[in-house]
Amino acid sequence: MSLFARLLQAVRSWRRRRGGPKTVRHVGIAMEQLDHRQLLTVPFTGVVPTDFPATQVPGVVILSPDFTNPLTSEPTFGTASPGPELQSIIKVSGFDIKDIRVTYTPSNDTLSFGIDQPQSINQPGDQVIAGDSDNNGNSGTVNPAVLAIAPTFMDPPDWGGTKDMGVFLNFATAGATAQVAAGFNSVPPTDGAVKTYQVYIPQNPSLPQTITGATLLPQFAGNVYTVNDPARGNLEFSIAHFSVLYQDITGKPLAPNTTIFVGGFAGSTEDLTVTKAFIPSQPVLISAATLPSTVPPASPPILINPHEHRVIDTSHRDLVRVYILGTSGFDVTTINPATVELNGALPIAHFTRHFPHSEFLVATYVFVGSDIHLPAGYTTATFTAQTFSGQQITTSKQVLNIPFSAKVPGRLHSLSDKGTVYPHLRRLERTDPGAATLGSTAQPLPASVKVNLTSRAAIRELRVNYRDQVSSTGTTTPVVTPKTVVSLSQSRAAAARRGTSISRKLDRSLNNYLGAASAQ
Repeated sequence: MSLFARLLQAVRSWRRRRGGPKTVRHVGIAMEQLDHRQLLTVPFTGVVPTDFPATQVPGVVILSPDFTNPLTSEPTFGTASPGPELQSIIKVSGFDIKDIRVTYTPSNDTLSFGIDQPQSINQPGDQVIAGDSDNNGNSGTVNPAVLAIAPTFMDPPDWGGTKDMGVFLNFATAGATAQVAAGFNSVPPTDGAVKTYQVYIPQNPSLPQTITGATLLPQFAGNVYTVNDPARGNLEFSIAHFSVLYQDITGKPLAPNTTIFVGGFAGSTEDLTVTKAFIPSQPVLISAATLPSTVPPASPPILINPHEHRVIDTSHRDLVRVYILGTSGFDVTTINPATVELNGALPIAHFTRHFPHSEFLVATYVFVGSDIHLPAGYTTATFTAQTFSGQQITTSKQVLNIPFSAKVPGRLHSLSDKGTVYPHLRRLERTDPGAATLGSTAQPLPASVKVNLTSRAAIRELRVNYRDQVSSTGTTTPVVTPKTVVSLSQSRAAAARRGTSISRKLDRSLNNYLGAASAQ
């Protein structure tokens, strides 16, 4: 078979036959799936030592009662009868607080609490149930032996009666005063309804457990876990949108170095105890209570200098463009531009736009090639950043780093940005204010001068002085950058000599245009 026949056969094989499969003209959309772990907080199981492990540092802050503080108290039955008799049966009150554990989860802005309690003794191996007044393994019944000694002893179910347990917060100082409280309050509902978990501002800062006159904050009430089971009877709860609550109260944004003060309360007036549990507030540093992120870094698809065939030049001030493609699982507007880097280089401009055939936004970050630290040759460029919520972003692309390629004449040279200033960025900044990062090397375009020309003869006589004009004061007057003018009109004699010509219609159209045009 001849060479021509083989080429013809190859061309025909490329053609789509009638009824054959169509060629896809655009690439498929990259898909990512949301990581469900971004939506979770501390899992509540009713076992505080498991849900808030002491070994989780940072992530869990443990506040233990300081009995050297005169404001600290714990439930006691007293020395007068029937106190000692009740103590011998109950052993441990359901309102006794061993410690309070605090965790902050920034991914969903939740402050979580677990009230850890002592071992029950009456139920070996288990802790006393939160709110179980007589420690009989049921927080809604009274041990007959207790009633035989004290007939007025009460243990109402579902945090009924005057039972209370929770925490209080002060954002300014430690002590006994509360700005916000969360938990079950000590005032029985007047309508006989079941008492519910609440977040509120106490009317009396010295009585955080009392709901009377309090300002309720239902928008900040998070999850709560309370169950009548000796194997998992701890009280656990959370405050949602905590940074919003903190800013509403203090007028300041929540930060990792923010210190809040957390205390606790628990008790009842119907269990015949002399005292209740009260732990004055102690400092909690937010960064110490913040769980380390377990969410894997996001890795959205990227393109680097696709218009230059992925060629970059780190020895020249050529612009390098990185396109971060949005997907169903990644929104490019969540990227914090202040955290963006490309192998050590910081962006000098950024903007978002839609690509054809894609429903998701694309973010473009522009870097100066000489700021990028990469070896010459075929190598991997790594784009790193963080989202505004703190999630890490790490994604890479293979590039070809050719030193001084931006100065080589040819197609690559025409695609490259040359020089040390970037007028295109200044034009971008006009249409999209803030797109060019402060401190970029973009410079304003030089001023233009309009010159009115009425004929081709006047154009031929135009001369431009390219020298800088320096005044006596030492200041430099901007020099006009002339536009390149290409003449397509030529005489028939010249055309005959060159063997080329243009149509009379085009010649007439150009002459009419140049006769009325003005040049800058």
